[in-house]
Amino acid sequence: MQALEGLRVADFGAHGSGPICSLLLADFGADVIKIEPPAGENGRKWGSSRYGKKKDISSTFAALNRNKSSIVIDLKKPAGIELALKVIMQCDVVLQNMKPGVMDRIGLGYEAVSTMKPEIIYCSISGFGQTGPMAPRPGFDTLMQCYCAHLSVTGEPGRASSRIGPSAMDTLTGAHGAFAIMVALHERQRSGRGQLIDTSLYESGIMLISHMIAEYTGSGNMIGKYGPYFPFFAPYGMFLAKDREFYLGASTDKMWTRMATAMGRADLLQDPRFASNEMRVQNQRAFYDILEPVFRSQPAQYWVDMAIAQQVPVSFVHNIAELVEQEQAKAREAIIPVMGLERVKSAGIPIKFSRTPGRIHKSPPTLGEDTDSVLRRLGIPEGELSRLRSDGVVR
Repeated sequence: MQALEGLRVADFGAHGSGPICSLLLADFGADVIKIEPPAGENGRKWGSSRYGKKKDISSTFAALNRNKSSIVIDLKKPAGIELALKVIMQCDVVLQNMKPGVMDRIGLGYEAVSTMKPEIIYCSISGFGQTGPMAPRPGFDTLMQCYCAHLSVTGEPGRASSRIGPSAMDTLTGAHGAFAIMVALHERQRSGRGQLIDTSLYESGIMLISHMIAEYTGSGNMIGKYGPYFPFFAPYGMFLAKDREFYLGASTDKMWTRMATAMGRADLLQDPRFASNEMRVQNQRAFYDILEPVFRSQPAQYWVDMAIAQQVPVSFVHNIAELVEQEQAKAREAIIPVMGLERVKSAGIPIKFSRTPGRIHKSPPTLGEDTDSVLRRLGIPEGELSRLRSDGVVR
């Protein structure tokens, strides 16, 4: 039996953060019922690749929606709202990441649902949160990277900002949502009462840059773009070798002493400009002007081997093709085939349990493939189901 078996989630999530949240629950046994509009959630349309018998599964959707059931309910019809409420009444958790006010407007908001079912856990994920002057505004990952100052510290000095490649805000917010649901469920065991959870991409963005906020507010030092380097340590960042990029992270003076000696540059240890990490950070440009040509003189493998021998963190700057073939990924089952889709791989279950591990038992669903089976399981009579189908309420 899986850890979350018996937990049922009515999932109105779409795009990134909502599906990531419900994915974490589904991987550990929660019965996640993904409620989609007739056209499907927008994540089905992202990117250029399409998979599945109906070609309605995008790469993004495939990566974020395994272990879930898909049912189609038209929430623009009163009968659709009525049916959605019947589904919710048989669930422990509601998850939604529509713009603030949308679920309230259609009669599926927390106040309406909790009146009928006080023990419901209702998780709302949004761009800026449910309150405050920015609450009505939509919020997506790149927008939040801008609004939360991430791009002001990302990229090369004097050049246009660079977007952080992965959707970090979506991923962290989805994890926050899953964690919050677990906290609320634990508390409900004591009180018997549900509650509303309000989390946002905005606050995830602030969490990600919190250490830089502390640096600025404490010292007054404004952190700007440092290109491939990091403002708190030196040498720390990405360097060009003779053939490719690599990362070196000598975050302590002892690490740098070992590395400098192995490189044959023990003379740098005697230079007062570079005598401590604090001094090396203050004199980064002069320091890297010396190191950069040294690193370009040898292939990256030479420096990686040297750093490993000196117990200094190091890595090639891998591309995705290399990542997919890594032995560590295979050993950890960190990248696995997507069930039911030829050739497609995605992230495995990121958390390992000794007794109650996560399990993948269902492929990402085609649009509405589970509508009939789920609604029958929830007790909707066959006659009512036929009527809803003929009226276009379900599909």
